[in-house]
Amino acid sequence: MQTILLKTWWASVRGKRVAFASGVILGAGITLVALELPYVNWQVAVAPVDTLPLVIRHDAKGDGRFDAPRSGGRRHRGIDLLATIDSPVRAIRSGQVVRVGLHHGFGQFVEIEHGEGLDSLYAHLNTVRVTPGVWVRQGDQIGTVGKTGNAHHPWILPHVHLEVTRNGEPIDPVALGIQPVDTRAVTVATAARPPMDDRLDSVGGE
Repeated sequence: MQTILLKTWWASVRGKRVAFASGVILGAGITLVALELPYVNWQVAVAPVDTLPLVIRHDAKGDGRFDAPRSGGRRHRGIDLLATIDSPVRAIRSGQVVRVGLHHGFGQFVEIEHGEGLDSLYAHLNTVRVTPGVWVRQGDQIGTVGKTGNAHHPWILPHVHLEVTRNGEPIDPVALGIQPVDTRAVTVATAARPPMDDRLDSVGGE
């Protein structure tokens, strides 16, 4: 009889321990999810500026397309997106701010590490709202559009220089789903199209 009671007691204790451990694990899992949820990237990337549509800079001082030629045989490592001075600059993905600084070319800039070798850099900022080490969510404001660094020239239109690298190599932000409008390409394509009457004639008037 005592043996049966002892076994029953031990089974009850063991059941409570299992239930307690399960509760702890479940609670920790829920806490972890609650902490990580704000940093989930619901899109591959969001626009770094609020100006829509996103327009690539073309002005008297340069071409803001990715891989556009630069002096000294260099290539443009990012894209330049037009935006209003002091308008928000936003993180394209969640991540940790790894660098904030002032550079003679970039001006004020912010660099964010997103994991899996993906980094993004935002340059020519007027103000910066983050510090190294902080975590930001996708779409969080990290600074404002400016004309610092080599963008200070009066002929250069206000813009944010967005540079994305994977394992240290620059990639076109378009690969992440950011879809800017290249006004120069649109203008050239439009100029190259024949008048509507000529196009109708070329297909038999249909």
